[in-house]
Amino acid sequence: MLGVIGDLVEDVVVRLHEEVNVASDTEATVIRRRGGSAANVVVSAINAGGRARFIGQVGDDGAGRWLTEQLAATGAEVVVRRAGRTGTIVVLLDVRGERTMLADRASATDLADPEPRWLDGLATLHIPFYSLAVEPLGATARTLAAWAHERGITVSVDASSAAVLQRYGIDRAARAIWALNPDVVLANELEAAALGPWLLGTHADGALVVVKRGAGPA
Repeated sequence: MLGVIGDLVEDVVVRLHEEVNVASDTEATVIRRRGGSAANVVVSAINAGGRARFIGQVGDDGAGRWLTEQLAATGAEVVVRRAGRTGTIVVLLDVRGERTMLADRASATDLADPEPRWLDGLATLHIPFYSLAVEPLGATARTLAAWAHERGITVSVDASSAAVLQRYGIDRAARAIWALNPDVVLANELEAAALGPWLLGTHADGALVVVKRGAGPA
């Protein structure tokens, strides 16, 4: 089973049908759906025929209950804490198809005090860098990674976002990734370029590094 720690949030997708009319009405289509990097990985694994567990925190509210029900309905195991308010990402698609994301992760970043049972039955623990870049979620992810190594569970890390890496600080981000002693590190071309020499060479220390190329071969 694959376990993923991180975000389960509501995506509000706003597709504009015209240029924004500042201080007035703009025609658009608005869709609400389940989102979050970690939750999306879980669903992808299930769609590929695997078993997967989501580990994270949602708000103690109607949105949080709806999201966990939606995720469980895909066949995922859902291990969540409920506190605070559920996060929301507004995905703004302009008339040219350009995407802008307005992120309010809310209580998704507040997951603390991990429990060893969260790792029971896992073959792999997957950690998006999104989960390392904030606290206390980052400390929780680091603790779970250490426990996973003790149990012989594979640890994988995804670089997640070139912008997040740069905002966090490239050197600092790279050290945070390699401090987990990951067995696998995944990055797309932008993230690989941002990390540069930090991604390969002696820093890799035996890890399998996979650079993704969108729809093309890795």
